[in-house]
Amino acid sequence: MPEGRPDEFDVFVIGGGINGCGIARDAAGRGLKVGLAEKGDLAQATSSASTKLFHGGLRYLEYYEFRLVREALVERETLLVAMPHIAWPLRFVLPHHDGLRPAWLLRLGLFVYDHLGGRKILPRARSLDLTRDPAGNPLQERFTKGFEYSDCWVEDARLVVLNARDAAARGAEILTRTRVVSTAREGGRWRVTLRAEDGAERVVTARALVNAGGPWVGDIIAETLGIASTEKVRLVRGSHIVTRRLFEHDRAYIFQGGDGRIVFAIPYETDFTLIGTTDRDHEGVPEAAVCTPEEADYLRAAAGAYFRAPVEAADVVWT
Repeated sequence: MPEGRPDEFDVFVIGGGINGCGIARDAAGRGLKVGLAEKGDLAQATSSASTKLFHGGLRYLEYYEFRLVREALVERETLLVAMPHIAWPLRFVLPHHDGLRPAWLLRLGLFVYDHLGGRKILPRARSLDLTRDPAGNPLQERFTKGFEYSDCWVEDARLVVLNARDAAARGAEILTRTRVVSTAREGGRWRVTLRAEDGAERVVTARALVNAGGPWVGDIIAETLGIASTEKVRLVRGSHIVTRRLFEHDRAYIFQGGDGRIVFAIPYETDFTLIGTTDRDHEGVPEAAVCTPEEADYLRAAAGAYFRAPVEAADVVWT
């Protein structure tokens, strides 16, 4: 790292996940001088361990979050146009059963989902006869009808890296394997001390400091920024399992469990199926977050309640 007078930035971002890199790209695109530090590698944590979807949030219609859903649907189309090399349409099959809302209400919800955001690219929702459609073949015989609608798949880690590369192309300085070890307010600016992997230190200043530390956001507030906040950060663990390929077609499934939670079963990397996610409070440091045996069992049971063949522990390739 160069020594001498502190480098001056308009905005300095802590964290190289999708939020940090997206903020850096946006700020650099507005002509601001931007720096970003990531203690590990880009997309090393949550941003590469997602369900790999970007969607309008179909389930939020149930809570009358129409504005939220509309904004997400509009952004979905924008992203699909902007990055067709790492994102593509994905059809979701929702098997209907007596435990769900009435079929007419679900169809109405899907109609709203189709039209709320000015859909232009993706095909509209439709009803399915699961006794005839190939999507019914892997399912238990009790599922005779269902619905199919569109959302999108994205290669999440590549999305982060491409945001970082574009930010750099617009003048941002992206520093990986560089930890922010301390900050202080001096003369109306932030003084930020950085430490590289080799131990070399560098001091920069910024008019604005962005905490995009993901699950470490609380640690950054308390330890790096030295702010005695009474607010606490709730860490939630969303785990997935990856199994052998459970069905032959290229559509995904959306299942609702007996506890009301949604679980997806998605074609993954040609030979596998991605099943997730859970929603469990996480105690301890973020680095210790793993899919527990109980969570894996929960996901197997949730998917097994719909699939014709049980999802066995031996089917799980990794978590």
